[in-house]
Amino acid sequence: MAAFHIPEHVHESSAPHGGTVLLDARTGQWYAMNGTARALWSEWRESGDFDAGVRTVAARFPPALGERVRTDAGQLAEVLVRRGLVSAAPSPARAPMRAARRNGRGSATTPRHDRPGATAALLIALCLLRLPFGVTVRAVAALKSRCPRPATEAEAAVAVGLVGQVARLHPGRVACLELSLAATVRLALAGLSTEWCLGSADDPYRFHAWVEAAGRPVTSSSDSDLTDFRKVFSV
Repeated sequence: MAAFHIPEHVHESSAPHGGTVLLDARTGQWYAMNGTARALWSEWRESGDFDAGVRTVAARFPPALGERVRTDAGQLAEVLVRRGLVSAAPSPARAPMRAARRNGRGSATTPRHDRPGATAALLIALCLLRLPFGVTVRAVAALKSRCPRPATEAEAAVAVGLVGQVARLHPGRVACLELSLAATVRLALAGLSTEWCLGSADDPYRFHAWVEAAGRPVTSSSDSDLTDFRKVFSV
């Protein structure tokens, strides 16, 4: 098989029990791999050589099981290629997902009782999440590129709280993905940048989205405990 390359849109996080979680940032789709798949993935990531990776992992098992590893590796590779998680040739270099902040004068604030602004942000977030996930990510990066300064934890907490209030009036599904994106949009509309984060936890696998300001998670009182979650992707 051809040499393997892992595209920039694939983000990974290793679990303590030996598995690995992958996030496709183009689609927002999560994938979980067991310990053997993780070992193969790690070898392919380091060497880019399919056959060498299979030989290395197969050598860790008795001969009979090693042959099973080779068979499973072929099937795993087919799935990874079909789903765009690996490619046979390096993809063109692209600009980082994280948008650079522009210098600007003055400061922006998030009004504490700006429910119309929070409502607009929630509607924008719901519309963005109906688009392909990669488009959503690029839109968030574009919004952040127009922000003069990063939000403080206090400003981010206000936005998270306001979005949570207006979300309770929405008749459709509004969970962590929608809420965190809406808070990110609300702050960006006020000229304040934050990180929109996606992460995973293990045993069982769980996935979550949240906002970070000044390098710290900003959550509401009803939000999930983030202790067990590892950040896999952010924009």
